[in-house]
Amino acid sequence: MGTSRKITERQSADAKTALEARVKVLQSEGLNAEQFARDPIWRKLDAKARQVNGRLRQIAALESQNAELLKLKAEKAAKKAAEKSSKPEKKPAESKPAKDKSTKGTAKPPKAKPEKAEKKE
Repeated sequence: MGTSRKITERQSADAKTALEARVKVLQSEGLNAEQFARDPIWRKLDAKARQVNGRLRQIAALESQNAELLKLKAEKAAKKAAEKSSKPEKKPAESKPAKDKSTKGTAKPPKAKPEKAEKKE
């Protein structure tokens, strides 16, 4: 089970705070932004921040997909309800006349079965 948006946003804020603190330390040492990539601590903190932000993007994509799915389900249910209410009710007795099975397309009379011989007493 994945983490919730709330937890991931807190992790993102923590990662950004730690990265900003390291940037201040590096700037106080006289390094410019291009030289930060040489610092292993800065690289680790930057990677963590990018990782958490990637998870936030995935959570946002999943939430939008779920919202779209709920919207489509609601539209489908509304459409089904509208179709059901607009159809006239059919009565089974009036809808189809009873068919006579004896006139099924051929004019042949049914075959007579031979009678069995009576048992002797």
